[in-house]
Amino acid sequence: MPALRSPARAMHGSVGSDVAADQLVAQRAWIALLRGGTATSVLGTLTDEQWGLLAAQAQRHQLSALTYRLLSRHPRSYGAPAAILERLRPAYREAALRNAVLVRQTSQVASWLTARGIPVMLLKGMHLAQFVYAEPALRNMADVDVLVPREHLAETERIFVDHGYGPLPRPDLDEFCLWSNHLAKLTKPGAPVFEVHWHIERPTSSFQIDLDGLWARSREATLEGVPVRLLAVEDLLLHLVLHGSYHHRFDRSALKGLADIDAVVVRYRDEIDWNALAQRAAEWGAAGFLYTTLQLTVDILGTPIPAAALRAIPRDRSDEELVEVARRYILLPGQELPKAYVKLAQSRNLRERLQLLVRNVFLPRRKMERVYGLGRDSAAVWAFYVIRLVVLPVKRGSLSLRALFRTRAMGAPLDREEQRLRIEQWVKDLPGPMRAKFDPTRKHESDR
Repeated sequence: MPALRSPARAMHGSVGSDVAADQLVAQRAWIALLRGGTATSVLGTLTDEQWGLLAAQAQRHQLSALTYRLLSRHPRSYGAPAAILERLRPAYREAALRNAVLVRQTSQVASWLTARGIPVMLLKGMHLAQFVYAEPALRNMADVDVLVPREHLAETERIFVDHGYGPLPRPDLDEFCLWSNHLAKLTKPGAPVFEVHWHIERPTSSFQIDLDGLWARSREATLEGVPVRLLAVEDLLLHLVLHGSYHHRFDRSALKGLADIDAVVVRYRDEIDWNALAQRAAEWGAAGFLYTTLQLTVDILGTPIPAAALRAIPRDRSDEELVEVARRYILLPGQELPKAYVKLAQSRNLRERLQLLVRNVFLPRRKMERVYGLGRDSAAVWAFYVIRLVVLPVKRGSLSLRALFRTRAMGAPLDREEQRLRIEQWVKDLPGPMRAKFDPTRKHESDR
């Protein structure tokens, strides 16, 4: 596989050099802000255009509220323009209001369940927003994830339905749970979407997670006076690691996931048992995911994870190499293209690219019928072939030419696709061989 380009080179291959340089400057300043420390000297030199790009990065990674709060604490020393603060403020305000509602409604749900003797554990966003971040508004949530014991799952679903949640009819519980680790989403007008889990991983996954151990190690807490459970900090870190690396492949606002891990480490740095974390990761078959994600968090956000803790995690060369691949994938601007155009640009020669372009324009008849919502064997399909021949050059002509002749503008999307494929393959290859027994004295390849 060809060597990856540097972020700067990839950026310059996709946009004007001035904009690319501004993107890099804005990104470095934003990361400095997230890391703390020397942010003042970096932020004070930004132009208005660079401030705009910084705000765009925060929005892309769903960290607008956190970015606003960091900037608003020292507006004069950071020199953030009023327009940028106004651009970011709504995300902070909306997260504060929404999270307040979610907390109240989640505590109500927890009270229903605990009254029936069903323990409730808070997962992901609710746990982080309420018990890890300095303010709930710093961690936005789209829905609420909770965990209940498997033996109480059916009763839990009935309680939700009795309180007006749906949709109805519900899927067969036993059949649904053969492949899912949670109930089908529970919704009600004016209420948050709830995902009620019985496990933190799907039953079809290869991870060897001791579910009883999760409950035994969990901690007591209260949510607006209602007793709830929280994952032990080591289990919380592993859950977040698997969510960001295994499930999302360091995509979908990946920096938000790293910021969550950073917040957990900073909040519980004196309580984390790093040896227990490494050992548990090895037992679960998740050591490679843990090492790569924690190393990424250290490299990008400067998270205070002891070097000895990282060295103790079982890993191999592919995990260490993946750190740089994922770092570039996370930090490069999202410049994804339709898969057909990436495949076009990746073709071996001009003749092959021309053939692929023609096939992309003149799709098979059945696919044309599906794309344009036509009936089977509809005569109208021929008119849509003509329309497609006229419309596509107008809508995608420039993109087609760039892909056809593999111009420099295709550099960043091709690099990004290459990184995505390497991450995808790493995820597929990793779980099985990483079930090695934990040995804190083991020497790794990089330590020799």
